[in-house]
Amino acid sequence: MVTESRYLESKDQETGEETPIHGDVLDKIVSHLPTIHLVPSFYVSKLWQRAVFSCVRNPSRTKPWLIIYVQSRRNLSLTTTLAYDPSSNVWIEITGPSTMTYMSPLRSCHSDTLYMSTPSKFSFSADPLHVKWLDIVGPRVWRADPIVAIVGSCIVVAGGTYDFEDDPLTVEMYDTACPGWFTCPPIPIILKDSAATTWLSVAVSDHKMYLLEKNSGTFCSFDTNTKRWSETSGSCVLHPDPSIYFSVIGFASHRLILVGLMGDAENAESLRIWEVNCDSFDCGEIGKMPLEMFCMLKNVNTTPLLIDISVAENCIYIYNSSEPKDIFFCYLNEGVCQWGSVGCSFLSGRVLMDRIVFTSSKVSLDDLRKAFWLGSRKFKVELADTKIQ
Repeated sequence: MVTESRYLESKDQETGEETPIHGDVLDKIVSHLPTIHLVPSFYVSKLWQRAVFSCVRNPSRTKPWLIIYVQSRRNLSLTTTLAYDPSSNVWIEITGPSTMTYMSPLRSCHSDTLYMSTPSKFSFSADPLHVKWLDIVGPRVWRADPIVAIVGSCIVVAGGTYDFEDDPLTVEMYDTACPGWFTCPPIPIILKDSAATTWLSVAVSDHKMYLLEKNSGTFCSFDTNTKRWSETSGSCVLHPDPSIYFSVIGFASHRLILVGLMGDAENAESLRIWEVNCDSFDCGEIGKMPLEMFCMLKNVNTTPLLIDISVAENCIYIYNSSEPKDIFFCYLNEGVCQWGSVGCSFLSGRVLMDRIVFTSSKVSLDDLRKAFWLGSRKFKVELADTKIQ
C-alpha cells in the first residue's frame, strides 16, 4: 500500500518535487479503499492515519462481516477462511500460518464463536477473526453434538451426549472467572428427543441462553446467574403464525429475533422475521424476504428447505447450510428491513467433501491489525457479486 501511495501524490510544477495529497481529497481517496486495505494505509503517514480514522468512524464501514470456514473432512488441518465485507462489497480469502492445532472438527455457536472439543480439551475463540484461542479442560461428559453457548464469563455445554448411558439432557457450565466444570439442572424433559445442536437453535444475551426447537418452536431459557431454567421452559411455543414449519433465533441489536419458514418442508412459501419480547414472548412481525430472493433461496437441489442464520449487530445473514449457493442478508434499520444477497459460487459442490462453518462479527481496524501483524495473515481480495433490494 505504501508503494501505491506514490501514485496518489502531486508534483509541484516549479520544483518538480512530490507533495502529499491531503484534506478532503485524501479523505475521498481513502473512503474508496476496501476496509482490509486501510491497515497498510494507516502506516503511510500521520496524514493517512487521520484519514483512516475518519473513514472507519463512518457508520457505513461498521457493517458486520460474514466469515466462512471450509474444513476438509479427511484432513482437519486443511481449513480455508473466507470473509465477506459488505461495507467494501468484497470477498477476502485469509491465509497464513496458524498456531492452532485442529484436534477435532470446527464448530460454531450463536453466530460469533468457534470451538473444538475432545474428551480432554475444550478450545474456543470469540474474537472476530478468531486469531486468539483459549484452551480449558474438557467437560466431564463426552458429547458428540452438544449445544454450546458463551454467556458472559460462562461456557455452557448441554445435551448432545455420545454414550447411551449418559443423560441426554445433562448440562455443564464452566466459569472462566472461577475455573472448573460443574453440573447444572438438566434441559427440560420436553426436549429429550431433540437435545442436540442439530435440532435446537441457540441465542445468548448478557446472562441467558435461549433454546428453540427448530421444528416445533418449543422455547426455553437458562439463566447463568441463578443456574436455573425459566419457569416457562418447555411450556412456551414461539409460533406466531401456525404455518411456520421451521424456525431459528438470534440476537440483533440487543433484540431477540425469530426467523421462520412458512408453508411446509416440501413446499416453502415465504420467509419472515419477528421480534420477540423476552418477558411476554409476544412476537411482532418486522420483515418478509422479497419474493425474488426467496425464489433464489428455494432454487437449490435440497429438499426439504431448511435454513440457518448468523447474526451480529443489526445484520442477519441467512443461508441454506446444505447448499450455500447464495448468502442473503437483512439489515434492521429503525424498524425497516433492507434486503440483499451475495453470491458464493466458490462453495458449490464442497458440502459433500468439506465442513462449512459460518460466523459473523463486527470487525474493527484493531482486529485487522492484529490479524496482519500478530497472526501473520495474508489477504486476497475479490469483488463480490451483490444484489440489493
